[in-house]
Amino acid sequence: MRLARQVAKRLGVFAITLLGASVVVFGITMALPGDVAQVLLGTDATPEALARLRAQLGLDRPWLVQYLDWLGGMLTGDFGVSHLSGDSVLSLLAPRLAVTLWLVGFAMLLSLIIAVPAGMVAALKRRSWQGVSVSAAAQVGMAIPVFWGGILLVMVFAVWLRWLPANGYVPVHKDPVGWAEHLILPVVALALVQAAILIRYVRSAFIEVLNEDYYRTARSVGWTPMRALLRHGLRNAAISLVTILGLQVSAVLVGAIVVESVFTLPGLGSLLLTAVSQRDLMVVQGTVMFLVFAVLALSAAVDLSYLIIDPRQRSREDES
Repeated sequence: MRLARQVAKRLGVFAITLLGASVVVFGITMALPGDVAQVLLGTDATPEALARLRAQLGLDRPWLVQYLDWLGGMLTGDFGVSHLSGDSVLSLLAPRLAVTLWLVGFAMLLSLIIAVPAGMVAALKRRSWQGVSVSAAAQVGMAIPVFWGGILLVMVFAVWLRWLPANGYVPVHKDPVGWAEHLILPVVALALVQAAILIRYVRSAFIEVLNEDYYRTARSVGWTPMRALLRHGLRNAAISLVTILGLQVSAVLVGAIVVESVFTLPGLGSLLLTAVSQRDLMVVQGTVMFLVFAVLALSAAVDLSYLIIDPRQRSREDES
C-alpha cells in the first residue's frame, strides 16, 4: 500500500506537469510570427481570402477555445491535422518516431557502454595518468558541440575514408545493412557527447564508493579493486547514474534534433524544424507535446526506479 501510494503521488505530479506543459507549448506556438494562411495562399492572396481560410482552419477562434479543442483531441488520441498537407499529425509522427527512437536509444546505450567502464577507470586510477587522461578526454568531449562532432565524423569517415555514408536514411525493413551504415555516424556523434557528460558523474559516484567501509572490507579480504568495485559499487553508483540519465533525457532529444539536421535523418527533429519554418501549428504542437510527454514520462520512470534501486527512499518519503 505504501508503494502504491507513492506511485500514485508521482503519477499525479506527472499529470499536472504535463497539463502545465501543454499550456506553455500552445501559448508559445500560437505566438510564433507568421501566418499559415499566408503560407498556403501565397503573398498575392487578398485579405478576404486570408480571412476565409483562417475561419475554415479555425484560427479565428479565441485562443482558449482552440486550446481546449486541441487538448480534448489529444486526450482521445487525436493530435489534429496538418494545415499544409491535410494528413493527421499522428500519421506524420509515426514513421519519423522510429528514426528518432533508434537514434536516441542506440546513442544512450553506447554512451553507457563507454561511460561506465571509463568512469570506473577514472575513479580507480584517479591519481595516475590513466585516470587523468580519461577525465581530460571527458572534458574535451563536453566542450565539442554535437553538430561540430558530427561534421568531423562526416569529414573523416565519409569524405576522407569513404567507409560510411555522409547522410540519408534507409528503413531497416528495406535494407538492414544500409540502415545500420546510415545510423553509425549519427549515433556515435550523439553518444560521444553524452558519454563525456556521464563519465564525470560515474567517476564521482565510484569515488564515493571507494571511501565506504564495505569497499575497504572487501579489499582487506583479498579482493582486487575492480572486483570489489563491481561487486559492491555498481548498485550504489546506479542511483547517481539513473539520476543523471533522467536529467539528460531532454538534452539527448535536443541533441538528436541537431544530429538529424546534420545527417538529414527523417526523424522528429527534421519534422519539427520543417513545421516551424512553414508555421504548420498543429504539427509543431503535436511534435513538441509528444517530445514533452516522452521527457516527462522518462523522468517519472527514473523517479519511480529510485523506489526499486534504493528501498530506503520509501521510508524517507513516508517520514516527510
